[in-house]
Amino acid sequence: MGRGPLPRFNEVHVRAALELIHRMGRVGRPELGERLGLGEGSTRSLLLLLRKRGLVRPSRGGHTLTERGRKELGEPLQFVRLNCGALTVGEVDVAVLVRGAAEKVRGGVEERDEAIKAGAEGATVLIFRKGALCFPDSGREVGGKVGRELVKRLKPAEGDVVIIGTGKKEVEAEMGARAAAMRLQRKR
Repeated sequence: MGRGPLPRFNEVHVRAALELIHRMGRVGRPELGERLGLGEGSTRSLLLLLRKRGLVRPSRGGHTLTERGRKELGEPLQFVRLNCGALTVGEVDVAVLVRGAAEKVRGGVEERDEAIKAGAEGATVLIFRKGALCFPDSGREVGGKVGRELVKRLKPAEGDVVIIGTGKKEVEAEMGARAAAMRLQRKR
């Protein structure tokens, strides 16, 4: 007999799990799976991988980060959920700030594609330039209520990037934003 289907998680889920455990202090397997949009088997495999890497330890009340896990995580990404209206294509929008990454963005298409591969419906990439959020390809400013709210909640500085993941569910939107942000963080 075969071993069953392959787990359906990737490095985006690994990072999301570390951030979630960091934020909550202790997380049980069912809650972790639900928050990451993973099934029971994939969640079990993900936690096994994290334990093998020495990043988490199981305990009676759930999993916690090890010292190595905290070091590997570094600075967690900060996400905000807001309604971006016509600026995005999905029902739920989740934005994330990537510090100092503006020079790594060409037109935002690569980041959008990364978000879609992670399960989002799309992603909108904005650069903070001269005190305003702008589209990277046209330089057109994003004003109005959405632009003001993004600046207020994320507090970008010159050269920062805001990525808005969008999807039918919050987990899809957040995973898309996370995948696009991780792409920028990896890019040299």
